[in-house]
Amino acid sequence: MIMKTKEEESIKQRELYQQKQKKKTWTFWIILGIFWFLLLFGWFLWGIIGVNLDYSNGERVGRIVKISERGLIWKSSEIELVIAQESGFMTTYIWEFSIDRWDPNEEALKEALQEAFYSGELVRVSYEQKAGHVPWRGKTSYFVKRITFLE
Repeated sequence: MIMKTKEEESIKQRELYQQKQKKKTWTFWIILGIFWFLLLFGWFLWGIIGVNLDYSNGERVGRIVKISERGLIWKSSEIELVIAQESGFMTTYIWEFSIDRWDPNEEALKEALQEAFYSGELVRVSYEQKAGHVPWRGKTSYFVKRITFLE
C-alpha cells in the first residue's frame, strides 16, 4: 500500500512536471512569435515613416554606368554612378541610387539619366537621403533630385 502511494505520487509529480514543461514551451513560442512580429512590423513601420524623413542631401559627380528597372511587384528605377578620383592612383567607387516613384519630375530625370548614360558624360547628381526606404519607392534610401551635365 505504501509503495503504491509513492508510485502514485511520483506519477503525479511527473505529470505536473510535464504540464509545466508544456506551458513553458508554449510560452516560449508565443514570446518568440510576438518578438518576430514586432521586429518585422517595426522594420516595416520605420520604412514607411523613414521614407518621409530627410536624413541628408548632397551632390556627387561621376559617370552613369547602369540604369535598370527592378522589382517583381513594384518596378523602381535603380541607377549606378561611378565616382572616379585621380590622386596619384586611381580609385573608384560605385554609388547606387534610385529615382523616387512619387517624384513629379520622374520622367525628366529618367530621360536626363539615359542621355548621360548613352553619352558617357560627366554628371553632377543632386540627391536626398531618406532615413528609411520602402520597396514601392526605390531600393535605396538615396533619391535623385536633379542632374547637371558637366562636360
